[in-house]
Amino acid sequence: MYNRAYIQGHEGHLHYIANSNLLSLQKTISFSQDEEELVRVIRNLSDPTKLRIYLLLHKVEEISVTDLTQVLDLSQSAISHALSDLKNLGLVECHRCGQLICYSLSNGKKKNKFLNFFDRFK
Repeated sequence: MYNRAYIQGHEGHLHYIANSNLLSLQKTISFSQDEEELVRVIRNLSDPTKLRIYLLLHKVEEISVTDLTQVLDLSQSAISHALSDLKNLGLVECHRCGQLICYSLSNGKKKNKFLNFFDRFK
């Protein structure tokens, strides 16, 4: 099953884990297809610009791209690129208001799935 010659003589130590327990641990940290999608979201939110936008959208109902550039002191292309990724992930949605493009958080189920994902590992 596992080549664990390195652990010989360590039985009884706190760090010793039996082979059967290793397999059990491996199963508990495997991700379902839905969870793989959430891991993709987490990976994207590790980008500071995307995370700042996401956090900012939690503070306002909606905001224009122009205002985002002002608040975050970033170029419109950087903001637009980050928003495009967040939109593709289903985290934000947009609509046109005259000449402005405004963004808000999506009201989808992904938000609850995102929060429940972390509860699984408590």
